[in-house]
Amino acid sequence: MLSRTKVRPVSDMRLLLTTLATCAFGAVVFAGDPRPAPAASAESDDLAAGRWVFTLVPKAFQKNPVMDMTAFTEMTEYGRALPAASLLTPVYYTLLDSGEKSRGYLIGGEHPPPREVLDDLVRRTLAEAGYVRADATHRPSLLLHCFWGSHNRLDPELARQFPQLAEQYAMERAALVGGPAYVRSLSNELNYGAVGVDPRRDFLRLQAEDSIYYVVVSAYDYVALARNQRHLAWRTTMTVNSVGISMTQSLPSLIVAGGNYFGRETTEPRVLRRDVHSGSVKLGPMQILDDNVPDRALHPAN
Repeated sequence: MLSRTKVRPVSDMRLLLTTLATCAFGAVVFAGDPRPAPAASAESDDLAAGRWVFTLVPKAFQKNPVMDMTAFTEMTEYGRALPAASLLTPVYYTLLDSGEKSRGYLIGGEHPPPREVLDDLVRRTLAEAGYVRADATHRPSLLLHCFWGSHNRLDPELARQFPQLAEQYAMERAALVGGPAYVRSLSNELNYGAVGVDPRRDFLRLQAEDSIYYVVVSAYDYVALARNQRHLAWRTTMTVNSVGISMTQSLPSLIVAGGNYFGRETTEPRVLRRDVHSGSVKLGPMQILDDNVPDRALHPAN
């Protein structure tokens, strides 16, 4: 865990360029500070709703290891002005897949599911949210840019030797957990120390401090891109604590569990918890066989 000594803040621009930049379409950041958060909605997550069970058993020794996940969507003013996607009023898109983009302390032996399998699952999950792949009849209004990977913390010895780098990596993971607003919140928390006990805040801090797998899906105006103008509509980031589980186990379930939040603004990161059941995901055409992956009815979108 990071110490609560004085932390030198890192700018949102630097953080998001470091964390999210992959290709020409992946480096857009939001201009200025986010708007004041709207009033709290009726939406809740697993932690707030009491569906949270602490376990001391390491995931590597669990038959069905537990995934600790977050999902977060930030929208621009432009994105808020667009018609909302739904099954009755679909929004058509074309997909740009940049594949695996790992960050932080790079380690070997990480093997994601086949890229075409994740592509297929992303498209199927988007379709459930009202985003449909463009075809000869329907021209795209959005370009969706997708990539995923790992962002690993430094091992304890390296973190002691390079505390500023350990801090930078934690702030990069914070941007994936909750965007610029959470980066500022975590920086302030580490600067001034925690006051009281808040399970949500503690969970989010631990998510940012530990190693994660992540998925990022960003939506841009398709016509504007043809004119070399980047109009970001929304960006959804999903993370899962990677300790004791593999990319193959976690990424498909992470995409499906986070699918409720594609293009649907959240006021704060949503906390989700799911079991990984052996043999529950059949790769091929993608089919989720386990009723518990995900329990999407428990997490209505905004």
